[in-house]
Amino acid sequence: MSTDRASAPEPPTEAPGARHVEIERKFDVPVSAELPDATAIDGVARARRSPVAHLDAVYLDTDDLALMRERIAVRRRTGGHDAGWHVKATAAHGRVERHWPIDPDAPDTPPQGLVDAICEMTGDAALSAALHPIARIRTERTATDLFDAADRRSVEIADDVVQGTDLRDGTVRRWREWETELDERLDDAPGGEGARLLDALTALLIRSGARPSAAVAKLQHTLGLDRLARDTAAGALGPVVTTLAGELDEQLDAAIADRPDGVHQARIRVRRLRSMLDTFGPLFADRPRRRARRALKRLGADLGRARDAEVRARDAARRVAGLPQDASARRLERTLVAPARDTYTAEHLRLTRVLTERRRQEIARLLGALVTPDAATDLGRAPARRTLQRLLADAVAALRTDDDALVTLWAGLPGHGVSPAQAAALEAALHLVRKDARRIRYAADALGAVPLPGDDGPLSDVAATALSHAAKRLQDLLGDQRDDTLFAAHVLAVATTDAEARRSPDLAEPYLALALDARRRAAADLTTYGDTRDRLLAAADRALGRQDGPPHPTSAA
Repeated sequence: MSTDRASAPEPPTEAPGARHVEIERKFDVPVSAELPDATAIDGVARARRSPVAHLDAVYLDTDDLALMRERIAVRRRTGGHDAGWHVKATAAHGRVERHWPIDPDAPDTPPQGLVDAICEMTGDAALSAALHPIARIRTERTATDLFDAADRRSVEIADDVVQGTDLRDGTVRRWREWETELDERLDDAPGGEGARLLDALTALLIRSGARPSAAVAKLQHTLGLDRLARDTAAGALGPVVTTLAGELDEQLDAAIADRPDGVHQARIRVRRLRSMLDTFGPLFADRPRRRARRALKRLGADLGRARDAEVRARDAARRVAGLPQDASARRLERTLVAPARDTYTAEHLRLTRVLTERRRQEIARLLGALVTPDAATDLGRAPARRTLQRLLADAVAALRTDDDALVTLWAGLPGHGVSPAQAAALEAALHLVRKDARRIRYAADALGAVPLPGDDGPLSDVAATALSHAAKRLQDLLGDQRDDTLFAAHVLAVATTDAEARRSPDLAEPYLALALDARRRAAADLTTYGDTRDRLLAAADRALGRQDGPPHPTSAA
């Protein structure tokens, strides 16, 4: 990150009990992460980095954490520009922090003003007497201030390396976090300058490997209470969402650069994220879930246009190459293959234009908003194991329902002379089952990646892998069938626009041969449908602890 360097700031002079409003966001980051250059953000003209500050804070509370239950924190901190006694309390916007100086003659004794403030906030005059040290937190902080075009400070980014000691049992925890805090002249009102800055910074930091912290404060992390958040259903999925968001950003780079398989891999990440929001949607609050899903749907459509053209060009080239290489095949190169490649080129160019940096930042921000503690519903705050298993079971139940409908429809088809309406209904039913299989596959992958130890996880590694593989086989089978069906339709559509082929049976024959071959492959794809489906449902029964699942009708395939 390109910054100016500043000397250590002088401690400000202020009245005891002075109030400050903190509007901040916290992020967990890997030890090796590099703080990105925030001057790339609109509204940030320059950055200034301060020397490392060594902060040492002791937190006080009662045996039963009465202050924490009231969302109040009391600490005595040395080091940095705001050393002293601090009381923090949650407010409507951000947190209100009040400061008092440390009495050098009684450094361990809370000042009377602080005692009075606690009494006022809790309504308990005796509570202060029961306070004692519960945690010690030592922080190496590198602060970077961001300034606007008028050279006014807008945001402080704190890069903290933290060691927290739980004084109740001696447990020591170490971690690194980033913290963004608005200058007090700004607030986070929707649409305002402060909110835009925090949102842009959030997107930038997430793309650099950060994820919104499960702990709202260092004290919570030190006492191990953030582990309780990770044990919830939404908390357990948070790291999975963050990982996929990072992979999506990398694959979008590859897609824009037109690297081999780049568009395909980006589309897969979008589908994984959308599938997770479908399967595990009840864990997330409606507004952030809908906004993220809407952005992903739009992104998936843009990627899909390019990917579908890419697949048509690939399949056309492959199938034409399998024909006798005579004049007819060379003609199909011009009428079928080259236009498909041109379509992909045009769609890829369009993709590079619509995937702006601003749009990508917004997608990252919306995905980041899903993994904040506030985004979890009551169900999302329920214990992870049973809740996630139940939602996976719901996805499997949806497959059973859609499969029953498919088999019933299939069994009612005539042996010959299927009408266009019947064929369309069959394709729609197959498409539903394919999407069900994809959801189960991606859900199994997600649950297998949930960072919970041993029996706390919703699925064992073996069960998750087996279920994912079984679901992929059904998804691939139906995906191949759909690709072949669509290719046959595409070939016939091109043939109808080829005026010379309409006049000459010899020129029309290669089109018909390709279309007929694709239809035969599509039919052959379905011959193993029943067995592949049964293997998937058996794997689901084993993963969910059911030795004998409900019987499934045998398909007409």
